[in-house]
Amino acid sequence: MPPDIKDSFKVGSKTVVVHDCDLRGDITIGSGTILQPRCTIVAAAGPIIFGSNNIVEETAVIVNRLKQPMIIGDNNLFEVGCRIESPSIGSDNTFGIRSRVSSAVSVASNCVVGAGCVVLPSPFASAKAKSGTAQEATGDDVSMASASAEPEAGPAASPQSGTPPTPPHDTLADYTHVFGAENRRRTATTEGSGQAKALFVKHWEYLRETLPKYHKLKMF
Repeated sequence: MPPDIKDSFKVGSKTVVVHDCDLRGDITIGSGTILQPRCTIVAAAGPIIFGSNNIVEETAVIVNRLKQPMIIGDNNLFEVGCRIESPSIGSDNTFGIRSRVSSAVSVASNCVVGAGCVVLPSPFASAKAKSGTAQEATGDDVSMASASAEPEAGPAASPQSGTPPTPPHDTLADYTHVFGAENRRRTATTEGSGQAKALFVKHWEYLRETLPKYHKLKMF
């Protein structure tokens, strides 16, 4: 972790931040967000900005290793022991127990990452893009297309360009569910989403009432 990381906290109203959670870096906590005991939020490079009414459970870890801000929407549930490094997260998502999301994967809204699942960028999108570029190019254009594709696919950029490598990137679209030992993906229907949101609200209300009774809270 960088030794020169500087703490800067902005906290909205009605938040519940338990004293023994670990906050480091430039962090904005939106109104109503709940940080439970022993969770870790680290803005190692760029800031982390939470929306409202998120729940971060025990031993969950959220890290931003990129220079751009990590934007997190509203009503997200980060369950026990998950580790999330996604640069962009929408609203109403659930990250299951001990799940992992890479910094090269953005998450839209209403997604569910199952317990123990690991979400890495899919290699197929970048391979398809390279194939299409190669087919369209002819003659000298082929070498030019290959050169332009290298920073996206290769681990290192050209030494002459001085441009840092572009990591592969993937997005979980709305209502994507990741499940099973093989981390398979499927697109769910909207059926039952209202019931799930109502259950989340009950969970949030219970924690807001209970945590201050049994835990010391951080004072900002």
